[in-house]
Amino acid sequence: MHKFLTLEGVLLILGYLALAFLIVWFISLFKYKNDDETKRYFFLGFGFKMACCIGFAVIYDFYYGWAGDTYSYFMSSTRLGRVLFQDPSSYFSILFDTIDKTNINTLPSGLAYYPAFRDPSKYALHRFLSPFAIIGGDNYYTINICLAVFTYLLNWKFFQYIRTKINCSNKFTFICIMMVPSVGFWSSALMKDSFTFTFNLVFIMCFAKIFFDRKIRISTILGLLLSAYIVMELKVYILYAAIAGCMVWLGSGYIKRVKSTLFKFIIAPLLILIVAFGGMYALRFVGESVGGTFSNVDSMLNQASVTQQDLKQEYYEGHAFDIGDFDGSLGSLLAMGPKAIIAGLYRPFIFESGSAVMLLSGLENSAFLILSIFVFFKAGIKYTIKQILGNPFVSMCFLFSVVLALGIGISTSNFGALVRFKIPLIPFFALGWLEILSTKRKENEAIAAEEAKNSEEQKKED
Repeated sequence: MHKFLTLEGVLLILGYLALAFLIVWFISLFKYKNDDETKRYFFLGFGFKMACCIGFAVIYDFYYGWAGDTYSYFMSSTRLGRVLFQDPSSYFSILFDTIDKTNINTLPSGLAYYPAFRDPSKYALHRFLSPFAIIGGDNYYTINICLAVFTYLLNWKFFQYIRTKINCSNKFTFICIMMVPSVGFWSSALMKDSFTFTFNLVFIMCFAKIFFDRKIRISTILGLLLSAYIVMELKVYILYAAIAGCMVWLGSGYIKRVKSTLFKFIIAPLLILIVAFGGMYALRFVGESVGGTFSNVDSMLNQASVTQQDLKQEYYEGHAFDIGDFDGSLGSLLAMGPKAIIAGLYRPFIFESGSAVMLLSGLENSAFLILSIFVFFKAGIKYTIKQILGNPFVSMCFLFSVVLALGIGISTSNFGALVRFKIPLIPFFALGWLEILSTKRKENEAIAAEEAKNSEEQKKED
């Protein structure tokens, strides 16, 4: 315990932190020299990311005593990193996933790391983490810092992009993407969630650049493919939800661009068919690529049932919740769907919090519940539903959030897991509500400006 916090270790951590802030300072100096607002957001977001990164490590060091997956990921990724210095060709063979059960015997004996194929997602994470383990050395804190810097810059890139595409203010967009405590905590450490949260944002950003901005560049295509691959290797159900949301965004976005009502009536059904078949093909391709329990709907439902029952067991120390027994059938999914979605979006409720981390999530969920109710009253139920169904970005946000919440809620019956699994949907769920409010306000301002203009012209005529 605390073996990384020796005098030498503390000095090393401080050195990495100083270097990280120096990198951020140089970036801000060259990119945001004359933009004080953006520079302020850039430093604030980075400071929050570093606080979450170090806070996570300290909690797992002093409170949990390195129990949990994060320490296992650290040990395995550092061992894989050492292979680079033992046998570079073996390291790159493992890193680029060219080693499997049929050719593992080609690796030389005595390596610090050998692939474990029992859990493909863990093996993938070892590979993804190993470059950061090499840069960060054998100190858990410094590896965390390296990973946090990398993921922060990608998160920031998504914020920079999406704020130019929506009506929501920069302030609230920044808060939704960069400053939600539970998101910052779980996406800032040596966990699968750091990669899945970040690369889900990259996937959606690259998708929008290609299909809406028509920036068909090699870097954007590679970004789309790489992010899809990383999310698919770690948590493929997030990719399923992202594909569904993006395809709806694409279809409704192009339909909305058509001005002629007659032409829209003619082209809309054809476009919907094209997008639907494109989405189905993408989902099928991903399912065939992954195989196993995520290869088709039936196997996913069966696995969800098994996972739900496991997370109800006593060894999860009373953090389980029960929305009913899911038996893996479509009928059971339809019957339990509403409760599962509510659980995925709004639970744990504040009165269900059993720890400090759970309390934090409970407060966040209370804020989301209040926001949801406020939007319905402020914008009106009719207008809110109209935006959810007719605003392409809002449609994407809610479809992605609901699909992911359904999958998480139906398969997860443990609050500890639920809090962590739901972080990819949080920014989009919050942005969806705020975008409705912002669009309503913008429309009201346009109406008021038009009325003022008409009034002024009437006065001149009189």
